[in-house]
Parts: sequence; structure tokens; C-alpha cells
Amino acid sequence: MTYNIIKTDNYLLVVDDSEIKEGDYYLFNWYAEKDIQKFTYVQYSDREKNKYLYEQSCKKIIAHLPLKNSPILEGVDLLPPIEDDGCKDLFYSKQVMNPYSKESQSYTAYEKGFIDGYNKAKEKYKYTEEDIRKAIDMARMNYDEEGFTINAFTEYEIIKSLQQPKMPVGFEFEINNPMFALTIEPKTTTNSQSQTVWVGKYIFN
Repeated sequence: MTYNIIKTDNYLLVVDDSEIKEGDYYLFNWYAEKDIQKFTYVQYSDREKNKYLYEQSCKKIIAHLPLKNSPILEGVDLLPPIEDDGCKDLFYSKQVMNPYSKESQSYTAYEKGFIDGYNKAKEKYKYTEEDIRKAIDMARMNYDEEGFTINAFTEYEIIKSLQQPKMPVGFEFEINNPMFALTIEPKTTTNSQSQTVWVGKYIFN
């Protein structure tokens, strides 16, 4: 099953329509405003008075990935780190000849070697053709039809935008006990800090 990823300045978020209860984190998404809030008991009466606003703008956060060293949302499952910008998918799609099983240390080393080599090869060309097209489009935004400067981007802003890490648009999680589950739940693991982390893969454009 796949969830869409919502990106804020400091987090990647997965949300759903489940009931928001006291202590839950939720995303308030209203027009241009995207704000993460924690639901408190005093908001129950406010929610009753403003049902439409809450139904339309508030979604419970069920998983997240902090960005820019932002704090973890306590009690909310984590998404796995973005490690390879889709490189693992490329590794599997190429069906690289490998005599080892996925569970073996040799397979892990083989996979890591592929990823390291892929990333090293990308260093030769800093920008792709798609990046160059994006830069041209941004530069074209500098002038309107009459030649007046509008929404002008500086050279620094254009280059900086191209250097941003590629962000996923979705997350496809593995299903926990798919043969026996009455409800669809994501498969999880526990990290070294005893935090619950979803198992699955990111989807990129």
C-alpha cells in the first residue's frame, strides 16, 4: 500500500483520516499554511464548534521523517532515512547477477558496492539535463510579457535550488503479516533508539 508524502520545511509526513485524540500530532493544512500541532484536551470543544474546519484542514500524522535535524515527534512512527535517491530500486530492477541471498552479508556488501559506484559515477556530471531545463525555466520567470522584472531569481537561488536533495512523493510500505491480518498495517522494525520505523521504499518522481 502506498501513502502520499507531504513535505513541510522540517518534515516528511504521512497522514490519514483517523480520529485525532489527545496527545496526537496532526497537520493543520489550510491554504498556504502547513503547521504541525499537538492535540490537547481543550481542543475537543473547539473541534465540536468548528467541525468543518477540523475535517477539512486537520489530518493525523501517522509517520514522519525529521529534516534539518528537527526534533522527532514523540509517539509517532518514523519513516526510514532517505539513503540512496532511488538507487536501490535501480539495483533490483537491473537484476544484477548475484550468487548470494538477500539475507547474507555478501549480498549487503554487493548492494552497497553498487550504490557507492552509482553515486560516484554521478559526481562526474553535477547537473542532469532535467536540472538544466529547470534552471532555464526559472530564469525565464524573470520578465513578464512587457519586459518588467517579476519574481526574479538570483543566480545563487537557481543554483541552490538545483542542489537540493531529491525528495520522495510517496512511500510504499510492506504489509505486516499479509496472510493473516484483518486490517492492513505497515510492517515495522525498531531502531537503536527503540523507535518504531516503517519498512518499505520511497517513491520518487
